[in-house]
Formats: sequence, structure tokens, C-alpha cells
Amino acid sequence: MEIVRTGRSSRDVTRVISFTSGKGGVGKTHTVVNTAIALASKGYSVLVLDADLGLANVDILLGVSPRGTLRDVLRGKCSLDDILIQGPGGIVIIPAASGIEDALNLSAADKMLLLSEVERIAHHYDFLLIDTPAGIGSDVMYFNSAASEVVCVINGEPTSLTDSYALMKVLNSSYGEKSFWIVVNDVPNEAEAQLAFNSLTNAVQRFLRVETKLLGWVQSDSVVRQSVMDRTPIAFAHPSSRAALRIADIANRLANSTPDNRIKGGLQFFFQQLLGVPAYVKEASW
Repeated sequence: MEIVRTGRSSRDVTRVISFTSGKGGVGKTHTVVNTAIALASKGYSVLVLDADLGLANVDILLGVSPRGTLRDVLRGKCSLDDILIQGPGGIVIIPAASGIEDALNLSAADKMLLLSEVERIAHHYDFLLIDTPAGIGSDVMYFNSAASEVVCVINGEPTSLTDSYALMKVLNSSYGEKSFWIVVNDVPNEAEAQLAFNSLTNAVQRFLRVETKLLGWVQSDSVVRQSVMDRTPIAFAHPSSRAALRIADIANRLANSTPDNRIKGGLQFFFQQLLGVPAYVKEASW
């Protein structure tokens, strides 16, 4: 199946943005795929990489069936072109698989293959959005440290805030990450979203030297669960819902923001990191 690339592709670099969370169950995957669809609706070309190499779920959430996975690419059974999925709203998906090896345990040859295949595809797109696993495992750090921008999805629960702080602490202390976008998901109103953001930010500013920026918040809405059960993007199933409108706001802010590529070099930096370039490269200015 031929993948149609319809975006403007006018950026100097592809923006590589990881979506991550300290704990599962905060709606991270729902947020990233619907943000991708919202960006595509604005005319951007968007590639989504399912980086949960052990428990893939982007395809499940969107109701699409992969013909192959990254496991097949790494085993030489097919190329990345063969497994790309044309997703809803014009987004394109690189599906992962269940049970694939941890990213940090891939051989040098596998890393080189992954590099060459993703690079060949991704430079055609305005955005590469990476859906990482939750937590602070090695594969989580692997993809977050490589992305040029990191979005941390939280909710108002104390466990979400505590685990997100732990995630940010490791990324800061071990990988030199200095800035995080924050999305507050599944909260009743803006005041509760601001409260959760402030609680996390206060802890971060007290103990870490990082910047947090509120990218947006998503209001609690019963249609979210329904769209997940129906495996249909909320922008299609309930376009006027509170949650859909908030996710559209998140996409707008991402699209209108200017990334600081002096710190991390977009797509080029991502691929260098896949090959194992030392973390100090992040501190370079070019």
C-alpha cells in the first residue's frame, strides 16, 4: 500500500517530539494520537512512532491492523515502507510489536538499520511524534533523551505527579534534559489543571534545574472512554466535545511554538542518539 504524504514539509528540520508519562493510565497514547490527527488537520504531515516496543497499542487505539511491525523490519523480513499504516486523518503510523527486544539491547547492526529506515521515511514529515512507554525504564529514557522536545502527560493524582517528577529527574540528571512541555489530562476544569501543573512545577523548581511549560489541558469527558472503546479518534467521533477542543488547542500551541534547536538538533539529533552519540552532545550549540 502506498502511503500518501500530504503535508507542507516546509520545515528546515522535522520536529521530533516524545510523549511520555511517569505512570500508565493517564491517557498518554490517546493524547498523542489525537494531537497527531489535530496537527494533520492543520495541513502538517505527521508520522507517529509507537515506541512501546513491548506492548504496542497505537494501532489498537486507532482501530487499524498492521501488516508488519518493527520486529519484522529488524529481522530483515521487510522494509519500513512495508509496515507503514495510513492512519485516520492522514497521519502515518510506524507500528511496534509485543515482545520486541528492549531498545537499549539492540545490536549495533539493529540500531543502524533502525536509523537508516526511520531517517529515510521521517524527513518527509513536519512532525515525528513518539509514543513512549510509561515509567522510567531504559527504553523510555532511550527515546525521550533522543527527542528534541519532551511532552510529559500527567493528571491530578498524587501518584502521577510523583512518578512524573521521578521521570523528569532521571532525564535531567542522567541525560541533560532541561525543558519539558506538560499536558494535564482528565481534569474537571482549568483551575484543577493549573493546580496540578503548579504542584509539579514547584517540586521541579525546588529540586531540579529544568523548565516546565504548560502545553495544555484536557477536560474530563465521558466521550473519551467511549471513543477509546470504539477505537475511533475523538476528533471524528465527538469533534465538538470538550476534550476534542482542548486537544485541538494543544496541537495549535505546538504548531505555533518555535523549538530551541540550538540545544537538540531535531531529527538529526534523534538519529545520532539512536547510534549512541554521548549525552554531552545536547549541550552543544549549533
